[in-house]
Amino acid sequence: MRPQTFAVIGGGPAGLFLARLVKLRAPQASVTVYERNAADATFGFGVVFSDRTMAAFERADPQTCRRLREASAQWTDMELRHQGRCLRYGGYGFTAISRRTLLRILQEQATEVGAQLYFRHEIPLADAFHDADVVAVADGANSATRRAYAEVFGTTVDASGPKYIWFGTPARFDRVTFPFVQTRFGPFAAHAYPYEPETSTFIVETDNATWRAAGMDVSTDAAGAPGVSDIHSKELLEEIFKEHLDGHPLLVNNSKWASFQVVRNDNWSHRNMVLLGDTAHTAHFSVGSGTKMAMEDAIALAEALDTEGTTADAFRAYEAKRRPEVQRTQNWAAPSMRWWGTFARRLHMEPEQFGFHFLTRTGAISYAGLKRRHASRIDEVESWFARRSTPDVPPESGAARSAVSLPLTVDGTILANRIATVTPPDAVESSAQAGGGLVIVDWSAGGPDGSQDAWRARIERVRWNGAEPMALLRAQDADGEAFARAVGIRMIERVLPTTAAPQDGMSVVVGVGCPPVPAWTSEGEDFVQWCSEQTRAGAIGVHLRLPREELTEQGWGRALAYADLVRESSRKIVLLDAPDGWALAAPDSHRGESWGTRIHTALLSGRLDIVVARPLARL
Repeated sequence: MRPQTFAVIGGGPAGLFLARLVKLRAPQASVTVYERNAADATFGFGVVFSDRTMAAFERADPQTCRRLREASAQWTDMELRHQGRCLRYGGYGFTAISRRTLLRILQEQATEVGAQLYFRHEIPLADAFHDADVVAVADGANSATRRAYAEVFGTTVDASGPKYIWFGTPARFDRVTFPFVQTRFGPFAAHAYPYEPETSTFIVETDNATWRAAGMDVSTDAAGAPGVSDIHSKELLEEIFKEHLDGHPLLVNNSKWASFQVVRNDNWSHRNMVLLGDTAHTAHFSVGSGTKMAMEDAIALAEALDTEGTTADAFRAYEAKRRPEVQRTQNWAAPSMRWWGTFARRLHMEPEQFGFHFLTRTGAISYAGLKRRHASRIDEVESWFARRSTPDVPPESGAARSAVSLPLTVDGTILANRIATVTPPDAVESSAQAGGGLVIVDWSAGGPDGSQDAWRARIERVRWNGAEPMALLRAQDADGEAFARAVGIRMIERVLPTTAAPQDGMSVVVGVGCPPVPAWTSEGEDFVQWCSEQTRAGAIGVHLRLPREELTEQGWGRALAYADLVRESSRKIVLLDAPDGWALAAPDSHRGESWGTRIHTALLSGRLDIVVARPLARL
């Protein structure tokens, strides 16, 4: 038997939309919504929906969707403002609406079909509705009911996200705009987008050090009471973003700094209770909207309750449908949130590369997709990279050369390309003939053998073939290093454990095994710090070494995150192992991500400098 009585805890977008959709499908059902705030109380300003989400609203409820469109602003472009440049990227589709207007429309739409709405009516626990067939828990990320049943739901809340504060402004923004500003306190960045003809949302992010240096930790404490806004931060940020606001003020509405919370639950239902919206999950606002996911939850739950035979079956069907999409969004949101939390490390990048790094921060859009959406911008960054690599060579017309094929200067030595090969001593010359720019002579097992005269001749032939040699030695092999220098090898790679103290030495690359854990763990942070200490002591770069079983798409992606962090923190070259099987050719902009395209993207975005082939790449 289908459920007949519904209690909805939370009168936000998820709860209100669910109430309407349930009544549309089951007019005889009793649906009651309980909201702790007043009907016209809301915090925040505008919310954003993608074209895909609006299409889902249209299918579920054409009348409500029409009202939302009529009250919304639409745009297709986004713009990055960095170092005095404005980089515009088209090919998107967004709709934004005032949160206050959204709630008013959803309240009216729910009431129209017979749902009962009670405001200023707080329900501390869902247990109060043990007789209801369904209790929809939609009271937000800080849900009291979910906290009370945290063990049952398997709730985790990670509040380590970057600092942000939410404003509105009468300043005109015609598209979503991301200005980045350096100040005497440190860097700030904003997300600005229109949602009404005369009003835009303006969200500011920064890191903890900058937040404290600007005195915003003190003003945050002073504005701790509900409904109180941080006026010190408002006035200071008006001055910081004055150029981008065209002198307009920032508008407040319970505006205060917070750290973004990522909410996850292993189970979305228990007995007659079911979670939806921010109560069930959150994802950083840089990849979309919690409101978007909440209303999509409402659509899926209403459909499952209408089509499944029992409430338990409906809850299972709802979760089975929504969880993969939510996980996909959270998987995209996690690297995006980290990007925004660490954007200061990349502000030294020139605008072309900074913009490309931004576009590729989540991996949600392939290189081929970026070429389709932003052909001129991708051409621009590829041309910039080629000019930077070969400043004295006129640019070529036609298809872009792969970034890996372009020269790189390392410690005063020009490499013909960005491919390194690790080779045994008896295959040095054949490796050089294969076309790699750097031949790493593997003396790590027993040190050099043979006469110095013979090796001088080999090294000369390696260079005659257009490659540069580097000696790979185990730690503390002073004799091997002296031998390498004597035969004309200028660069040395020392393979070190992460327990090793910082090493000094001329033209030394530190080789180290890449941890098998994500870069954003405490172990990963310690590893990046160790690499930075090695470069501060004099190392010219770091070679992140991977065991053969880690040379997979997943393993390489994890290692690339380390490469990015090490490069950002040290500003020195980073070498990264990669599998065989990719070709030195123009990146593929028409099909899926090949290894060649993946490497091209990583080099172009500045996440690494040299790819190390194990074994030799097929050139």
